[in-house]
Amino acid sequence: MTTDTMILSRSASTGVVPAERSVLLAGPASLRHEPQGPEPVTAAIGVRPEALTAAANTAVVTLDAPLREQCRGLAPLFLLRPVDGRWTPYTQQSFTGDDVLFVALPGSPLTGDSPGANPTAWTSELAERHRACGPMAVNHQRWFVNALPGQELEYKFTVQGEPDLWRLTTLILDTVRDGGLQDWICEHGNNGGFEQWDFDNHLFEITTPRAERGYVAFIPAVNGTWIIRRKRFIADAEMRHEVLIEGVVLGPNPDLSAVIADRWRLRPAWGEVYRRVRYNVLLESLASGHVFSIMLDRCTDRAELVDPLHQVEVEYVRTRTLRPVDLSLLRSEYEQLVAFTREFLASHGVASLEDHWSKLSWLRPAAGLQPT
Repeated sequence: MTTDTMILSRSASTGVVPAERSVLLAGPASLRHEPQGPEPVTAAIGVRPEALTAAANTAVVTLDAPLREQCRGLAPLFLLRPVDGRWTPYTQQSFTGDDVLFVALPGSPLTGDSPGANPTAWTSELAERHRACGPMAVNHQRWFVNALPGQELEYKFTVQGEPDLWRLTTLILDTVRDGGLQDWICEHGNNGGFEQWDFDNHLFEITTPRAERGYVAFIPAVNGTWIIRRKRFIADAEMRHEVLIEGVVLGPNPDLSAVIADRWRLRPAWGEVYRRVRYNVLLESLASGHVFSIMLDRCTDRAELVDPLHQVEVEYVRTRTLRPVDLSLLRSEYEQLVAFTREFLASHGVASLEDHWSKLSWLRPAAGLQPT
């Protein structure tokens, strides 16, 4: 036995689960994909509280050396978390080798005195519930859902001066990793919740008809294809209509205005190219599974006709959950992160305007037009 983890049961042996201890159920990975023979090797392992970070939707277990040894090559399949005298079941959905993320399974909590007494029975029942979730349960490209299809929810802080965006980004990362935001983690399995980008953006304003106002932007991808981002809005605002199309083949030196005319029967009023350098901190809610990004970016137009634009943006990105999406919680978590960002910038002496200023409004003077 170790002070970090305690193996409670393996195969048909019995064990007693401390009432306050969550239990990791380990077994062959194939158990989740199809029913197994009568006695698959399984293990129920008590997880010390220090190794668990959890809330209603998501739980993360740190895989220290003793826990990995006690799993003995078995896959960490399920987690049972004691809540109000019952067991809330979670299924594994993201694995890094250092820790493992579990997502709550749909359905009612389970009851019973000890998963360690017969881990095979508990694991078999949870495997059936896991399979009932279909391809969302364990398919890397289908873990996430979009709670706001066709819409973008984003709060913009336009930063004054020449901020050190890298320094600010790493400070936000440190705050989240150190537990400074309760029930939030850096997005699991995505480079520790950090992304960095540097790309050109070919932006074309659409002014008519009114219902189509906004812009179409083209971003060249490294594989020779293009990403098309179309946003529709009458004025700069938190919520805008957005469509993102990836992997578009346009051939060498495409006429992007002609592409817009062919695809949407629209004629751009003007177009300019700007460069965007961006750092993303991706935050994942343990309570809901909603993933947001705090983005810090610097935009410069290629012709150097306008001053560089520095912004910090809070944006909803996606949701990792197997249960119905809670839109009211999405909104309240968004507002929580906006408040956190506002306080963070102020505490580090960064002056900003909360103006929702779009890249379109910033770039319009480069085309000899007034900002909207």
